[in-house]
Amino acid sequence: MGARSATCLVGVFLVILASLTAVLSPAIASNSGAASIKPCQGKNLIGALASSSVYAGGAIIVLAITNIGTSDCELGGYPRLLGIRGGHEYKLAHVGEGPTQDGQLHATALSPREAGALIFDTSLGCNANVYPPPVADEYTGVVVLLPNQQGHVKILGVPLSMPCGVSESQLGWSKGFELDQ
Repeated sequence: MGARSATCLVGVFLVILASLTAVLSPAIASNSGAASIKPCQGKNLIGALASSSVYAGGAIIVLAITNIGTSDCELGGYPRLLGIRGGHEYKLAHVGEGPTQDGQLHATALSPREAGALIFDTSLGCNANVYPPPVADEYTGVVVLLPNQQGHVKILGVPLSMPCGVSESQLGWSKGFELDQ
């Protein structure tokens, strides 16, 4: 093979390499962008009661948390909770983290106007002598304190009665989960 053929072969190789780089670099860029989604901030979220279902011995409460910001954000982790009663906020005692009877949610990326969720599972029937529930365990709303001091979401109109505590899912979404249960 002569010098001219070798030069031509190197040229073809460089054209193929440049073509592959042009095709692959957008995919690489989009994957690296996914890792740069920032956690959701309380100032860019709004919450609402999605559903409340009473069952024998307890209740499932589902809150919708919607991104009202202008960019994608990641909703996830276990928040701290405050109960609202009479216009005042109180730390909720006996909050357990983990799967609820309605399932477990996983961290998720929310685009603007997309909603994630938070599930509460209250145990109303933990003690037959706890009826009616003490007033100290009745709340009309919650404040969701986001993980890592990312702010909070205040949600009024949440009928929360928890004389025996509450289990919470993490913030997020799960395949097959629906807000209108």
